[in-house]
Amino acid sequence: MRTILIFASSYTENSGGIIALHKLCDIVNSTGGRAFLVPYFDTYTINKLYCWRNAFRVFNRVFNDKLRELHPSKFKTNPHFTSPVLNRLPKEGFGDDHIVVYPEITFGNPLRAKNIVRWLLHNPGVMSQNIFYGSGEIYFKFHSGLKDFSYPGSIMSKNLLKVIDVPLDVYNKEGASLNRNGTAYCIRKGKHKKIVHDLSESILIDGKSHAEVASIFKRVRTFISYDAYTAYSRFAVLCGCDSVVIPDEGIGEEEWRPEPSHRCGLAYGYENLEKSRKTAPMLQKIVEREQSESIAHAANFINEVNTFFSQRSSAQVK
Repeated sequence: MRTILIFASSYTENSGGIIALHKLCDIVNSTGGRAFLVPYFDTYTINKLYCWRNAFRVFNRVFNDKLRELHPSKFKTNPHFTSPVLNRLPKEGFGDDHIVVYPEITFGNPLRAKNIVRWLLHNPGVMSQNIFYGSGEIYFKFHSGLKDFSYPGSIMSKNLLKVIDVPLDVYNKEGASLNRNGTAYCIRKGKHKKIVHDLSESILIDGKSHAEVASIFKRVRTFISYDAYTAYSRFAVLCGCDSVVIPDEGIGEEEWRPEPSHRCGLAYGYENLEKSRKTAPMLQKIVEREQSESIAHAANFINEVNTFFSQRSSAQVK
């Protein structure tokens, strides 16, 4: 059984992707496997037209990364997870006894790994507009609403790797107001979208803690998300809020979330608000089920990647 190394940023409760990476490490370790987090750092290309500007940016980032390596205590983990951090990297990179999991935003192969998994937590290229993957890799989608991605010599798994950790002790209807008023909203990955609701007295939740967000969700009537895939849309429903997702241009409701259970309680556009209210009461049980299924998804993932890289190694020997 190979050691799983997960390339992840410092833990924060405000990023669903980072939570998923840390939680995957926890599940692997809690179910008999061996996994470590490796602190994330950016890699860049240097464009000849802007050589000095890019070179300075690269130097500045690498310098800060080195400072962080000298102070590993600054890399945060969730104290409730079993997610040890690997702070020393081998000079020769990682060989066949390791599997490295990169989030889709990772450019290239910064850990110089032989066995590479790309976990598509979002569609590749959405954040940086750049994609630099390689052959011999295997890709996993976080949910069915993401697009398939192909690269010569690599494959897309038919299985989802959906790993969630929802703080149901915070996002619930306990203490919720009976007289709700106003709206809350988030921008997050929806910066490119036009604001379509009245911002006067509307509360922006971006950057707030779970406790602060839950308190807001328990007193406002409607939550509007310009980020089509944030988990906060579901959190709002768990607190008794109407939850409206501002649609991505050219993406229909079923293409956005192919699985009906993934749309439960969510209005993809204001026109679907009434329909979302009818399904909202089912969301709690769906989330509880998905959390328990995360363990099965991780187990399937471990078996699949070990088989994939074993077969690839055997083929290379022949």
